Amino acid sequence: MSFQKQVNNTQAPAVQGDFASTNPFSNVLAGPGELVAPATGLIVGNFAWVGPQGQVSQSFVAGYQIGFLGRNEQALITQFLGEQTLVVPPGFPVVLFNEGDFWAKFAAGATVGQNVYADPNDGAPLSGASAPTLGTGTATAGFSGTATLNSTTTLNVTAATHGVISVGDVVADSTTGANIPTGTTIVAQLTGIAGGVGTYQMSAAATASAVGDTVTTTSNFALVTAVANGSFNQGDVFTGTNVAAGTSIVGQATPFSGVATLASSTALVVTSVAPGTDLLRKGATVVGLGIPANTTISTQVSGTPGGVGTYTLSAAATITQAGVPVTTADSAGGTGLYTISPEPQIFGAAAAPITITVAGTAQATPFKVRGVYSPLANELGKISSR
Repeated sequence: MSFQKQVNNTQAPAVQGDFASTNPFSNVLAGPGELVAPATGLIVGNFAWVGPQGQVSQSFVAGYQIGFLGRNEQALITQFLGEQTLVVPPGFPVVLFNEGDFWAKFAAGATVGQNVYADPNDGAPLSGASAPTLGTGTATAGFSGTATLNSTTTLNVTAATHGVISVGDVVADSTTGANIPTGTTIVAQLTGIAGGVGTYQMSAAATASAVGDTVTTTSNFALVTAVANGSFNQGDVFTGTNVAAGTSIVGQATPFSGVATLASSTALVVTSVAPGTDLLRKGATVVGLGIPANTTISTQVSGTPGGVGTYTLSAAATITQAGVPVTTADSAGGTGLYTISPEPQIFGAAAAPITITVAGTAQATPFKVRGVYSPLANELGKISSR
């Protein structure tokens, strides 16, 4: 596993997929050569569906039998210098259980006594008194705004109309298409507000100079700004206006985390940022000692875009203090930046995010939640068929 960065008061009891007791268990019956991981592999600790010929899918198929993929050290690390994995590679045999006591990971938490359901997109465990809503919220992908070009690789965004710009986005000039070569991407943000007004480096130089042109990007990143029901998890397929068919969630960025100085004013001076966390964007809700509830970032005044620098808060801090840990209100499965697949796209318009909905219906399983352990944002729950 990766280098330890924190210590909990209580040792975690297990890893998802582990047996939670020595009670009797039973597994899905299969013939010779059946129950093997498909071309996409299988995630340990999730449910899967078995067809009449023993074929296995980790997305729901009507008429297939459901089973839980326990952890039997059948996963294989195939990434160079990889340290851990819970993915069973294609072609490897698996055992699926329909009775027994196991540990499962609930991204949205779990409560003892609730029924256990399976996400039809990837088999991830869900809990609820009744079938939970898989995920409904508002989101944007890609960007549109006004920019200045100067026949170099620098893109100067002067106004933002919709969305945010992310590194890797494909950028185009909607006013005069030939001004930016086809397939040009954003390499880095140089100055300004993270994902908004500021200067950016492109992978190719503009072919002409222009002032006030409309520029757009298509992106493999979606910014979820609100969650109405359920949660958004890796593997979920979602739909919405202008969302490409079959679009799914690949992963979620770790919410911003850093240290700041407060001065009983609307100034927030971020002095350090935890490596690997998301950018601090305009509109993000900030959480920290002395920061009033529901306070957001109004703008960034100076510094590295989305990182160390000075920001303006929507409400004044109530204390003057240095070294205050600050985070955003983003959470696992909630608001925040998500990587999406299979193609760069743009949705949402005129600064109004669209409603996105995770496709499918949560599938009933023979398990219930019998215990919980929650030292972190993602909760381990003990599930049992008894």
